[in-house]
Amino acid sequence: MSAVNTARQFGVHVLQIYWERRSYRTAIALGTVTSLISFVQFLLMGKFLQDGNTFAGIQGYGGNIISFLMSGSVFTGFVAVSLGSFSNHLQTEQRTGTLESVVVMPVPLTRVMLYSGVVGLIGTTVGSVVMFGVFGAFFDIPISVNLLATIAVLALVVVTLGSFGLAGCGVLLITKRGDPVRWGITTLTTLLSGVMYPISILPGWLQSVAWALPTTQALDGIRKSLLVDADLSQVAPSLLHMAIWSAVMLPIGLITFSVGMSRARQAGSIGEY
Repeated sequence: MSAVNTARQFGVHVLQIYWERRSYRTAIALGTVTSLISFVQFLLMGKFLQDGNTFAGIQGYGGNIISFLMSGSVFTGFVAVSLGSFSNHLQTEQRTGTLESVVVMPVPLTRVMLYSGVVGLIGTTVGSVVMFGVFGAFFDIPISVNLLATIAVLALVVVTLGSFGLAGCGVLLITKRGDPVRWGITTLTTLLSGVMYPISILPGWLQSVAWALPTTQALDGIRKSLLVDADLSQVAPSLLHMAIWSAVMLPIGLITFSVGMSRARQAGSIGEY
């Protein structure tokens, strides 16, 4: 009898989760597409590894496969914190039921989210330095850092992707779950920006799309400034590309967030999630 009750309770729990998640169609759709894209990503990674022992696509970054992958991992950490700090803080306030109180505080919500983002960036920076130091020493990885160029590239990465993250917050205030802006940039970054494999293995037309992305240009600049001591003049194309993206996306991000907040207020759903 206890086994039957347990099975019933489990069934009720499964149905509860199903009906809860069914109402968040955006999140379900994004999750499904993510699974398919992850499969494609690993296929491309396999193609890269099959190309041979020389890894021609990474010679411009020193030619070391470990440093290539490690710098990609560090970069994705900065992408995650730049894109997600705003929305993560927003969702935390929603879950704790304090968002409505925060909105009416004298300190603007955007400033509070900015403070949260700075804390996340500090943690990511410290973790990245430690990882490069430990793994670099352990695997004897050749690293040649131009600190000024690295800081310049990372600063523009934060501003550019932070603008996308702010736009995502505006969408999240309406959808409650499932941020298509954050999802889109994260997916394009992992699939097309050369995190796990060089974009040279992609079809020619897809390489053109990849190089148009701010994250591809940023990762190219990061790898050059971290691994082969590229100076500001050598990463200038990446900086210019991201500066253009920043100039376009920052006002869009602010407007989108403002519109999302306004609609949530009108609907009385600011504290809902």
